[in-house]
Amino acid sequence: MIRKFFQKSCTLAIAATLALSLSVTAFAHDPVAQNPTAQQLVTAADWRGAPVDLVRTGDGQAVEVYRGSLDSPLQPGQASVNSASSSGGSTYYYNTGLSCPSQVSYDKYDLLDVVEKGDVIFEKNGGYGITGHTAIVEGIYPRNDGTGRYYIRLIEALSNKEGGVTRSILDDTRVDDKAVTILRVSGATSTKVNNAVSFCQGELGSRYFLDFAKDHSASETDWYCSELVWAAYYNQGINIEVGGLHGEPGVTPRDILRCSLTYTVPYSRK
Repeated sequence: MIRKFFQKSCTLAIAATLALSLSVTAFAHDPVAQNPTAQQLVTAADWRGAPVDLVRTGDGQAVEVYRGSLDSPLQPGQASVNSASSSGGSTYYYNTGLSCPSQVSYDKYDLLDVVEKGDVIFEKNGGYGITGHTAIVEGIYPRNDGTGRYYIRLIEALSNKEGGVTRSILDDTRVDDKAVTILRVSGATSTKVNNAVSFCQGELGSRYFLDFAKDHSASETDWYCSELVWAAYYNQGINIEVGGLHGEPGVTPRDILRCSLTYTVPYSRK
């Protein structure tokens, strides 16, 4: 039987205290207890009712599998982003580079009228529902199909098998698939927005790594999704993370969603 460290109702502070009370014997035989990152994963997972079995069983490989799945935009059982079905599937919008797939559509929602460069895209679905997922809007660009139509391009940190820090697309299907909320950053001038996006552009090609750190240097070589978006604005003097007792380990998508410096931009059906 897998022993949980903490009850779901515990606060992170209480959870940390319980973790310190583990015996020396248990610590020596528990692969999670010997891995600080794994301990943080267990804390976050258990607190959110996530499948901690993925972390607490097996060896270090299980920890890495869970580390990758925690921030993955895909739900358990979904195909990888590189294996969209012949009908278009629901993964064509990931890792698209500078191209716009033919499946991209804006017939349902007024996204092209609402979304702006620098907006933060919060996705409730994905990552096993632990913390959600975030991306930043790189801009609205013309399609290269001679139709005069446009599309919304994102920059986001996906797991390495999904491209690491890469360009993707927001459209009607992704909005429905991922339960999207559009966030705008208060006090972000056009200069700060442009600089935040430029920061993310400079990180394209970096690896994905969920370490619950809060790195913000342009020389950083690995990111997790919310860390990248947070760092982009942190470097412009805007901290879009909710802190204190309301904060979660590292900086999570939910932290950004709940921050008083972000606000929801409504979109509607046409």
